[in-house]
Amino acid sequence: MRIVLQNSDQDCLLACYSMILSSFGINISLSSLYGKEMIPPDGLSVSYLKKLNDKYRLDMKVYRIKDKEKTFQVIKKIKKPIIAHWDFNHFVLIDKVNKKTVEIINPEFGKMKISKEKFLIHFTNVLLTFKTKDDFTKEKEKIEFFDKLKDVLMNKNILLYSFSVILAQIVTLIFSIVVRDIINQKYTYLLSLFILLIIIFIQISSLVFKQKAQIKENVMYEKIIGHNLFYGLFNKPLLYFRNNTIGTLMEKLNIKTTIRDNILLKILPSILSFFSVIILFIYLFFVSKILTLLLSSIAIIYLLVSVFLYMKKNQLNIEYMQRNISFSSLAQEDLSHIDQIKAQAQELSTVKNWKDKNWDIVNSYNSILKIEGISYSFNQIFNYSSIILLMLLGIHLTKYGQVNIADLILFQSGMTIFSSSISQLQDITFEFSKIKISGEKINDLFLDNKIKKETTEVESQKALSLKNVSFGFDDQISIFKNVNFEIKKGEKVAIVGNSGSGKSTMLNILLGLYTCSGQIIYGYNNFRKQTGVVLQNMTLRKQTIYNNLVDEENCYDIKELNKILYDVNILKLINSLPHKIYSSVFQNGKNLSGGQIQRILIAKSLLNKNLVFWDEAFSSLDNYNRINIYNNVLKNKHYKDKTIILISHHLDVLPYVDKVIFIENQQVYFDKHSNLVNNNKFYNKFLDTANYNN
Repeated sequence: MRIVLQNSDQDCLLACYSMILSSFGINISLSSLYGKEMIPPDGLSVSYLKKLNDKYRLDMKVYRIKDKEKTFQVIKKIKKPIIAHWDFNHFVLIDKVNKKTVEIINPEFGKMKISKEKFLIHFTNVLLTFKTKDDFTKEKEKIEFFDKLKDVLMNKNILLYSFSVILAQIVTLIFSIVVRDIINQKYTYLLSLFILLIIIFIQISSLVFKQKAQIKENVMYEKIIGHNLFYGLFNKPLLYFRNNTIGTLMEKLNIKTTIRDNILLKILPSILSFFSVIILFIYLFFVSKILTLLLSSIAIIYLLVSVFLYMKKNQLNIEYMQRNISFSSLAQEDLSHIDQIKAQAQELSTVKNWKDKNWDIVNSYNSILKIEGISYSFNQIFNYSSIILLMLLGIHLTKYGQVNIADLILFQSGMTIFSSSISQLQDITFEFSKIKISGEKINDLFLDNKIKKETTEVESQKALSLKNVSFGFDDQISIFKNVNFEIKKGEKVAIVGNSGSGKSTMLNILLGLYTCSGQIIYGYNNFRKQTGVVLQNMTLRKQTIYNNLVDEENCYDIKELNKILYDVNILKLINSLPHKIYSSVFQNGKNLSGGQIQRILIAKSLLNKNLVFWDEAFSSLDNYNRINIYNNVLKNKHYKDKTIILISHHLDVLPYVDKVIFIENQQVYFDKHSNLVNNNKFYNKFLDTANYNN
């Protein structure tokens, strides 16, 4: 059964189910197990597995344990593997129950062994078991990432690289043979020197070839893997980024570099080195069969112990890596809320949380140090004992003339090379395991996204039209159903409704950021290039004010830019700065106020854009600046051709807009403000609750 690690807290159940499937011979990635763009914040319920069971032809049985003391009695009677509910909001896989411990696979950290007492503390009384139905069939999913990786590895650069590495290793072998022959005085002094110079020249040439091949392979890797990874990430729908933390996404991007380094610097050299060792063994066999058999026997013992140490080291490294990722995500989240932490004096509680998480990392690393210590001690004992045994037998054989001193030196060198190759082979197996897990983890970024093609009618007088549009985050609940309305070009439209009614969701649907059923028709060709936005989470980048306002690929009329800056009441402030519009801005605009940031963003959204969306763009503005934008933008003929769709909890904007989208109980009403006041009781109730004076 393969280990599947979760991408986020929400997909832990899917990771467990993917491991269950693999135990039955079906290898399916997490992204293929859930078709929607976003997993709900609380994760998936067990009921969702019923759909998957129908698809993959499994039967599921749920056990609810009332008496925790009888948990292990129940587990013994059930066929493993078993999914267990964990800490009320998590799932783990029970792999094996021992006398005092339980071996689990936690999709957050990997394989772990914990005491039975600790298991019962976390276990929350629900077990899930599975068995195959009669019509069950095995299947294997195609991993797109490995196809791309195959394209990288199957080319002439790899052949050149392999040739250079093998050449270097053959030269090393020849050097050992030459040294043996020199000791046996087979060559003259000048001939020996000439041979050594040739060996040095070939070695340098092999290094040049190797470096040239590595550089070309690195460039090809970035073009095939790196570029596709970047495109794949930014082609994902917006909800994908809601479901994955920055830490998770950064981990996926860093995996690209890790895989490249492991292949070029570890795996390929080690594989080629091992083939060279086989050639060395064949040569040594003709030198002395007895010493070679002794060498082989020692090597087999070393290999068996190394495999055991590798398996232990592998699971500890996965746990250590995942704990680091978990800490990184926590640190990023806390640092993004540093203002709140400082303002509410939460430093001590934050530090305590960091220390607790960090101790988990320390303990995990200590476990790695222990197994590394055991591995190092074993390697040292193996090296010393093998050399001693080899020498004792060799000295005995020299008495009878079966080998000479030069042969012993050659075998001693061969033993050193072989033990090094065995260690490398152990590392290869470990790195292959890491690449397999990592490749499956980032595979979703190499899949083709089924993006709904945008429909445009450029000649239409409508900015956008909705026809029977429906949307929901999952199959159970629809947020909007069969919505129909049209917004004319140049109209100013406000989206209003109670908190949580779906205003931002509607804005994202209109923007085409959420995939919905039905049809949205845009009245602009390549409408995204003509769209300006101010969204709730937007801020300024670490660059000049000018670069924050304009896109380099477009040309701007400086008079138009100054006009917009004046209308949003930010021009005076910009001109008062030392470098005026070319003054620098800190990351996230931390040297400006919230209101100043919003006015700059509003100005950017209006610059050379015909379709403008504002989501609470006035939330940090005072009354003066807000009313100023109402008059200078919404009611200004200069912007009559711009279609502006906005969300605002400031209902004083209603007299300044042409139409209103009112959302109440999943119903969408679209009309003039005055018509809604006269004809819609829900709208009037909403205005009364907000103390709005009609």
